[in-house]
Amino acid sequence: MDDLEGQDGSGGTGREPGRTAGNYRLARSLGRGGFGEVFLGEAPDGSRAAVKLLHASWAGDPEMRRRFATEVEQARRVSGFCIAAILDADPGAEEPWIATEFIDGPTLQDAVAEDGPRSGVELHRLAVSTATALAAIHAAGVVHRDLKPDNIMLAPDGPRVIDFGIARAVETTSVTASGVVGTIGYMAPEQLEGMRLTSAVDIFSWGSVMVYAATGREAFPGPTQASRIARILGAEPDLGALTEPLAGIVRACLDKDPGRRPDATTLLNQLISVPAAGGRAAAAAPGARSSGAGPNGSAPDARTRAGADPVPSAFDASARVNPTRVATRTPVDPTRVAPQVPVDPTRAYTRMAPGGAASADPSAGLAPPRTAPPVSGPASAAPGTPPPHTAPASPPPYSSPSVPGPVSGGRTTSPPHHAGVPPYHFHGIRFTDPRDLAAAMQQNWSAAVQVFNDPAERAALGAWLVNDLGDTTLDRSLFRGHANSDANLAVASFVSQLRPDLPPIFRGRGATVAELGEVFSDPRPLFTGAPLANEMLLMARPSLLRIMGAHHGDDSGELLRLAEHLDEAEQAANAFHKQLTGELEGWRTAHVSVSTALILTFLLHPERMVPPDDGGDTGVREWAAILWNRVRSAPLPVNAGYAAVAYGAVPTMRALAEQRRHWEKRHGEVSTRHDSLRRRVLLQERLVLALRICRFAILGIPAGIVTELSAGSGMEGVVSLLLVVGVLGFVGAVLAEITVRIAFGGPARRNLRYGELNGVSSQLPPLTAGVDRIQGDLRRAREICGP
Repeated sequence: MDDLEGQDGSGGTGREPGRTAGNYRLARSLGRGGFGEVFLGEAPDGSRAAVKLLHASWAGDPEMRRRFATEVEQARRVSGFCIAAILDADPGAEEPWIATEFIDGPTLQDAVAEDGPRSGVELHRLAVSTATALAAIHAAGVVHRDLKPDNIMLAPDGPRVIDFGIARAVETTSVTASGVVGTIGYMAPEQLEGMRLTSAVDIFSWGSVMVYAATGREAFPGPTQASRIARILGAEPDLGALTEPLAGIVRACLDKDPGRRPDATTLLNQLISVPAAGGRAAAAAPGARSSGAGPNGSAPDARTRAGADPVPSAFDASARVNPTRVATRTPVDPTRVAPQVPVDPTRAYTRMAPGGAASADPSAGLAPPRTAPPVSGPASAAPGTPPPHTAPASPPPYSSPSVPGPVSGGRTTSPPHHAGVPPYHFHGIRFTDPRDLAAAMQQNWSAAVQVFNDPAERAALGAWLVNDLGDTTLDRSLFRGHANSDANLAVASFVSQLRPDLPPIFRGRGATVAELGEVFSDPRPLFTGAPLANEMLLMARPSLLRIMGAHHGDDSGELLRLAEHLDEAEQAANAFHKQLTGELEGWRTAHVSVSTALILTFLLHPERMVPPDDGGDTGVREWAAILWNRVRSAPLPVNAGYAAVAYGAVPTMRALAEQRRHWEKRHGEVSTRHDSLRRRVLLQERLVLALRICRFAILGIPAGIVTELSAGSGMEGVVSLLLVVGVLGFVGAVLAEITVRIAFGGPARRNLRYGELNGVSSQLPPLTAGVDRIQGDLRRAREICGP
């Protein structure tokens, strides 16, 4: 995942620039990820390449080597247009490597961040080029799986898709325990769910990339990882300023159902058949939603499902939702309400006896796509008796409760309802008691999310509950939510309000304290990106824990306390992060990801709260020890938040350690060079000065001769002295000249040395200031975090 792969620096290659991989000399590092490090490679002919080496920790894994070799072979099959072509590779080397075309240009991520979003012809050109690259990739039987703005290079001759390091062949794309690979914000729903993947995940990622290119933000933005995941799984994309016809194409690519997304070839054909900007009605664009007519040209109403415009809440007078809309004799929409019958407006709503629950016959389509603990609903309990609350250590296979009731058309239905109460259809079953409906929704979570994610369906459900049944207990905000709300939380709240007697379950997973302890027993999925990580992020929210605590279980109070502790720890973590970035100069641009799932792991398992692994990096070890002092000195639950900051800051600490090594190394090199030049220049100056003195002394010879001629024999002593000085000066000048030229070169070389000294001297102040800043940050960090 986005937010996790780049954090893995352990097991790095350790290869110093200047070494080789095949025929390529590794000039400098271009970046490091979870699987390998990329270097700028130079071939003997002077050409350049991006050389990726597998991390040493992965290189020792035979299975990873096999996958790497397979990926290289698959990548070779991809046509070289619109991608970074494969130049050479050696999967069998001691350190497996692959060399790809070096693209000299910024990434789309950097270009949008620096120059702003794209629009018009420029955006359309980007869309066509990247779709062409996907068509080539998929034609070779490869799924990229991590298409994102950072993996699109804007070369002088057009955009190129890069980084096939995590690509997989289509025929082997089932997700296993090795984990989900990708970047949150650009991952498809099925990728987050850990389902079998197809090339449709790249189409979803492409749509998300286009939204970023056109708006400068993600299609499913959110303040936390959990909120972003929740929006991808159950909310409509925010297309922002993206205009038709491209908006309609992108919307179709961001469909939750991979089967309804276009393939890469269809996508490319759609893009090249529409104008770059305007010129065609939005409704004509593939995937565009009409704002004025329904599927048959009629005005849309609350019954419209996929593709409907958001409708107002059932409690908004302008919504005009018919509270008892009827279903025709054609096949029943699973979430339609039954035919309208006269309703006594003065009838007071009372809950029906538990014995009227609908059957959960698997043949009726109630089996959910995930496992959940058995739910003892009201159908199996004595009338008026709530079922016992159970908290299994791990969720057993799902089993639907058997509910007695009349059978119609081979399907078990609810028993006869009170006169005048229309039934509500959910997942092919008719319900007259909302409590039974809530139990069914808990058991069929995915179908329930679809209801709450569709504004029309949500409004229709609210109309049935409030207008038809006269409910006065449910929170009305559940039915006023818009497309960007969290449908999973809405389902959880709906169930907890109507059936607090049921065990707490979220998305098919038990949510008692014991069951949460099992889910959060191992934090490794949060770092490897395994499918469980997404579930952990969705469950680790104070709001959800409060909803789960509303169930009348033995540990409901403990769940509520856990929610308060998580809230407190998260606030402490955010404050700690704000203090670090505000008071430490080197941290001001740091992107520290504080994981609430990791906080909850530490709250449930304090024994897991140990310092992060430094990977053998002494610089990281020093920073980690400083931050961990803050953890040691704080009590629960605050220390759990501080610990999460320390773990989230590992990439920052690694970058700071690398920066410190670079600055100190450079400062040491420049200082050494400066001292050496200064000593040499000083000696040079002394010898040149001696040469000048000797040259001046030579004048003693003519001065002595002139003195002797003018003064006669009376000045013999002076004449002798002048002649001796002149001779010595001559000899000294000859020797000094020879020495200076041999040791320091001619005048041009000596002047150049002066320039070198001045240049080195000018480098020292900023380098010294940088080193002082780093040392100052360390001192201030020690003050912030304690001794």
